[in-house]
Amino acid sequence: MKKFAAFLAVVVAVMFSAGLVIGAGAPEKISIDFVKKSKAAVEFNHKGHAEKIKNCKECHHKSEAGKEEKCSTCHKAKAEGKTVEFKEAMHTKCRDCHKKQKGPTKCDDCHKK
Repeated sequence: MKKFAAFLAVVVAVMFSAGLVIGAGAPEKISIDFVKKSKAAVEFNHKGHAEKIKNCKECHHKSEAGKEEKCSTCHKAKAEGKTVEFKEAMHTKCRDCHKKQKGPTKCDDCHKK
């Protein structure tokens, strides 16, 4: 039992440090103005989200670890085939997560005037 507890402590320590390393490599802030039309660009704190979520796959769901791409690489303004359009992808993924985490969910919370 003591060996299992020690092993578990090591696993938790490694996972925690991996989260810090992931967050440390993330850009500080990003201005999302890719499909800006009627609302202001979203000033996105990427580093803050990376440190809180600790799992890049939550958002970069198709990217290989260490080779994460911008959302707009796959999610275009006008999506083709089975790919979801950029605006829909952001509103679905971000807003759903914000609802679970008690984050901002109204338009002007993210699209500052």
